[in-house]
Amino acid sequence: MPSLNSRRQFLKSLGLASSLIGLDCTALAKDSQRSFPHPGVTSTHNREHPYELMICDYVKFQISKVNKKGNVVWDHKPKGKVWDFVLTDDDKIIYPIITDTQEVRCIDFQENIIWSWPYADRYREIINITQHQSQLILSGQMPPQAIMMSREGKIQNQLSIPAKYKHQHGQLGNVYALNNNHFLVQLWGEGTVLEVDEAGTEVWRFAVPKKGTGQHPAGTVQDVLRLDNGNTLVACGTQARLLEVNRTGKIEWEFTANDHPELNLTNACNLQKLKDGSILVTNFLRGNSGRGAHAFILSKEKQVIWSFTDHQNFTAASQVWAIQCEPLNDTLN
Repeated sequence: MPSLNSRRQFLKSLGLASSLIGLDCTALAKDSQRSFPHPGVTSTHNREHPYELMICDYVKFQISKVNKKGNVVWDHKPKGKVWDFVLTDDDKIIYPIITDTQEVRCIDFQENIIWSWPYADRYREIINITQHQSQLILSGQMPPQAIMMSREGKIQNQLSIPAKYKHQHGQLGNVYALNNNHFLVQLWGEGTVLEVDEAGTEVWRFAVPKKGTGQHPAGTVQDVLRLDNGNTLVACGTQARLLEVNRTGKIEWEFTANDHPELNLTNACNLQKLKDGSILVTNFLRGNSGRGAHAFILSKEKQVIWSFTDHQNFTAASQVWAIQCEPLNDTLN
């Protein structure tokens, strides 16, 4: 039988262990409630991502898939410059690519080319592509037209957009279909957000105001998103900020690089509305690679709740896209 002192020592050790277990649980509880890591610490370490990701690296000109553990599980590097893509709900990747023939391609995850549409005889350049339900919307430049296309690569309609930028690169950016048969348009070169009706007539316009000494207006609109409250969220590109504007053009909310310095928000780029109402923002780190987050999520309360950083595998991501389990047909509304 153990001595009284031994029993006391055992109980004392047991109590200490229990205290440590309780302390650890408290720490875990606090950690689970933390909305964003402390400066210098990224939420991608030792945590599972909330989504699988598709990422386009504009320096490597490569599209990759990242699983929830943060591992790159698929890479596609076409022979040409790729900047933008859409992922369909039947696992096809469709993207414009700058080649000698200029084309839009559709591939599967085995890298088979399902179809290709060469467009050099119709447009000088197509950089951006979006999708609304089962329809693709390509942004033609010179002439500036929204090209409605089926996911099988068949042109269904073309809509002229009143863009005035003279250079084909940036004349027309993303074009999004809205529920009222209108379209929300990114005019990269003009630093402007435009809404047009089904005939292409302008019904609303917002020009991003100048800020600082940087280039203006070109590059100050990298993406746009119509919010549920009717306002419009603008990713202001090289101004490194997000603006929420109402129908009168009043800025109701602003997010700048100074709000979260650890993100190193350099170029506010692609916007994706997630199913829970939060928004995934791509941070285009071209010229600033090696420091900061490639993307982050803003909650409905406009708090940063997650970020993605992987400087080992990615340089400057022009698009980070969350793969959601079920297709969200109204993502672009």
